[in-house]
Formats: sequence, structure tokens, C-alpha cells
Amino acid sequence: MEFIKKSSGFALSHGGVSFEFCSDTVPEIKDDTVKLFLEGTVPTPELCDGDRILVPVGEGIALTVGESNIIDTARGDFCSKTGTLCMVIVERAGKFLLISLDNGNNSSYDTKPENGRYKLIIKNKKACGVTYAVFNSLKDACACHRSLHEVKRTLTEKIMENPEIEKLVGGAIFWVWSDNMDEVMYSDYNTDISPAVGEDVLTVAGDLHASGVDRAMMGFLYAEDSRLVEPLYKKYGYISTQYDNYNDVFNPAMIEKVPSNRARNCDYTARRMKDYPEGVQITPSGKLANAWALKGFDGEMYPQNTLCPAVALQRIKEEIPKIIAEYPYYRGRFIDVYGCRLGECHSEVHPLTMDDTAKVKNEAFKSIEDMGLITGTENGFDGIIEHLTYTEGLHSPVILQIPDSGRKHANVFDDEQTEFIGKEMMQPSRRVPLWQLVYHDAMMPFPYWGDSTESSPRYTNRRVLFACLFGCPPIYSFKVSDYEKLKPAILDSYKRITEVHSKVATLKMTDYEVLSDDYMLQRSVFGNKYQITVNFSDMDRENNGKSICAQSMLFEEI
Repeated sequence: MEFIKKSSGFALSHGGVSFEFCSDTVPEIKDDTVKLFLEGTVPTPELCDGDRILVPVGEGIALTVGESNIIDTARGDFCSKTGTLCMVIVERAGKFLLISLDNGNNSSYDTKPENGRYKLIIKNKKACGVTYAVFNSLKDACACHRSLHEVKRTLTEKIMENPEIEKLVGGAIFWVWSDNMDEVMYSDYNTDISPAVGEDVLTVAGDLHASGVDRAMMGFLYAEDSRLVEPLYKKYGYISTQYDNYNDVFNPAMIEKVPSNRARNCDYTARRMKDYPEGVQITPSGKLANAWALKGFDGEMYPQNTLCPAVALQRIKEEIPKIIAEYPYYRGRFIDVYGCRLGECHSEVHPLTMDDTAKVKNEAFKSIEDMGLITGTENGFDGIIEHLTYTEGLHSPVILQIPDSGRKHANVFDDEQTEFIGKEMMQPSRRVPLWQLVYHDAMMPFPYWGDSTESSPRYTNRRVLFACLFGCPPIYSFKVSDYEKLKPAILDSYKRITEVHSKVATLKMTDYEVLSDDYMLQRSVFGNKYQITVNFSDMDRENNGKSICAQSMLFEEI
């Protein structure tokens, strides 16, 4: 890489490809990188037609400059669902410009459309180091980012400390729901129907086990179902995790507007009510921060409030040990929402800056890990993965999910939803394994339960191909009554994905390449030991003298 000083800033050139930056800040040049320390707007290059902006939405997505994109823009804070890695990469003519922030806690990005093409904007609310470098490959760009953000504990080390994690290697997560779940959780009227899945989950689990599903984690939301954890472990060797929520605070006064179903059936809702309003996160304007909305008797949506992360840490330490003492066969804890983002709290009693929140959330996950539990959360981002084993959602970039995906986690996609994900989520040109290239050996990224492996039958095979190419395990989320019709897809996808995942789960993704101009032929390498070449197209393809059948993959030991 060549650094060129210009009157208005500087340029970085590599192999005849140049990126120009306007900047008054004097850069620090070291080891083929350029570093600026600044607050405010971060210098970014003007984008050209054909450039691809690789942004950290979930595991990563690509936006092509000058082409018609259904996605108008991708934007967000770093350290969030739409900023899981504090970096952005610009691909131009086979070269890759890395823009890596030392700390994403107080920074954001935007790919704003302007004059028919995207404009990349990055802003630091606080002074932060920003490293620039140009590489020949995406793997080298991601390796540089990782070198700047040390991984202290790998998945292998986490397994050594908690051997139960091994049951997720080459395994899957199952959320099995009762047919009454939607009626209880999302209705606009009161009902006495229980949403617990009950003995049905044992029937499903028994059939799965008899059909060859030997490694699984079963997820439970309702306390009533916790009694099933012990037989699942003893009969089938299946571990279990309980859904928990340290974000959504139900205002007791909302009972007059919102059905009491959720409050009565979700024990975490009752536990959070005691923190209203004293424990709620306060916005800069002094208001109570809003959270997940619930449907009222009038059909309108009413927001809950957000628990301050510092108060959540206290409740995690107080509550979970009591639950585990009562149900000792739980092996995991899934903390929803908590891993999705940072957030300030302007309370006079429990104030937090963004930097404080990062420390608090790390301590929270460490405390769960110290209880001997497998730690999981929604999405996750670099900076909080030290004490996380897995996340749900990284493998399903949020802006590519169907609308209202979080409320449709037990439904088989209809034609409209299937068409929607076909345009974006299932497009090989759109998906990029940024997360895997940086952190694959540190944590297991699952799909989102509203975008589960079996949710769209037309695209189950393509989901398998993405999972294997990116080295991700499967997640299944379905109603009991749908099990029989989904069973063939579940068993087939489980077998194919876990055959790969069992071998690559703890390895670094050491290479990734797009092998064809149409993005239909791609290859990834794990640990310089296993190679997966995927053909997404409807025609057989040749690569290195080997034929790869249409819509299939070739998995090889190197």
C-alpha cells in the first residue's frame, strides 16, 4: 500500500487502485496502515459506480454503488444489530479498503443515497482512533481488524471450561411452540389459555432423537415448561436453555390497556414489573426509554420501557441462581435483547455512559458464565463476546428479515414473505461473512428465530448452503402442529449442516472468495484444513477441474 500526501488530505493506493480522503488531521503511518485520531466526521472516500460497501449488519451485507438496491440505506450505531463490527470495508476493483475503529461504543455509520449513489458517512461522538489500510483480499482486511481487536478467549477455551458447550458443536437450537402461543402473546383480548408447550416437546424430542438428531439445545420461554428440562437431558442428552429478558419493563398500569396474558404467563415480565419506574433507563431528555410494544384491547400498540443495563446486572445476579437452584438441569441462559446494542442512561440514581454500558454488559454475561451456564443473547457485537458462547440473529442480518420478524418466530412463511426474503436474504451477492472472517472461532452465530432454518420451505436448501459456507449452525422454531410437515426439511438440513459444523465450529475462517462474477460460486476455508465450495446457481459449475452440481456444495479436507 502506498500513502500519498495531498493538499486536501491523502490517498491510499494499492495495485493501481486508489482511495482519496479529505482530511486536516495528520495521520500516523505504521506497518502499511494509516491511523487518525479524531472526533466528529471520519474521512471516507468518495464512492464510485461498481464499488461495494461491506457493512456490519448482522454477520455482514454488501451494497453496490450505482446499482438499483431494494435497500435504500444501511445505517446504525456500531455496537448494535446494524453495527456488529466496528468497521466498514469498501471493495473496489478487487481491492479492499478497511476502515476500522479502535472502539465503536460512541460511533455510527450511514450509507446515505446521494445523487444516485451511496455516500459513506462515519461519525465519532468521542475522539477515537481510526485505522485505514488497503488489501488484496477480504480475508486480509478482516484479519487486520481482528489484530486490532484482540480475542482473549476462543470457543475452544470456553468448551474446556464448560464441556456442555460441546453439545452445540455439530448441533442445533430448537424452539418448539404450542399452537396457542400467538393467541396468548399477541392477542388483543384476555384469555386463560396456557401457551406452555408441555409434554408435546418430549414427543417431538423423542422423534428427533430417534431420527438421528443427537445434539440439540431446547429453548423454553415459559416457567411452566421448566419441569421438562430434566427428562430431556436424561432421556436424550439434550441440553436446555431458558429465555430471559432484562430489557422490557411492563408498566403495571398498562394492565388496563393491554391483555394480562403476557404478564401472567411470562415470569420475566412479572420480575421486571418491580423495577417500574425506578429501574428504567432514562433518555437524554429525561423520559423513560421505550421498549418492545404490546397490543392493547383497542388494537393499538403500547410500548413497554427499557430496564437500565446496570439495574439488569443486579437482577441477573439476584434472580438466575434461584431459578437454577430450582431447575438444576438447565445448562444455558438466553438473554434476549441485552446483546443487541449499547445505550446511555441519564438517571441520577444509575447513570451510564456508552463505555460504562459495555463494561456492565460484559460483567453481566460473565456472571452468567460463572454460574456454569452456556451464555447466549440476541445478535451481539464485538466488545461483548468475551463471555458469550452463542448468539441468535447474527446469521440473519436484521434489515433483510421479513417485516415484524420478531413476532413471527413460529410461523411458516407465506408466499409474500418467501418472495421478500428471496429478493434479499437469499441473494448470494448480498450476504458477506464479515463476522465469521473476524470471530468465527470465538462464538457460534445462529440465525434469528423469525428467520429459522426451516421457516421458508422454498429456500431451505439455500439456507443450508449459506450455513455451510459461513460455518453456522441451524436453529429451528416451529409450532407443534407444523412439526410433521416440516420434519423432512428439519432432518435433512440438520444432517447436512451439522456434518460441516461439527468439523469447523471451533476453527477460524481462514479464507473466503467469490469465484464467479455473478456471485453464484463461492468458497470458504476453515483452519486451513476444510474447504467448502458452494454453487448457488441452477446450473452445474466447474472449479479447479471439479464439477459442482447446481444448488449444492463440495466439502473437502484440504
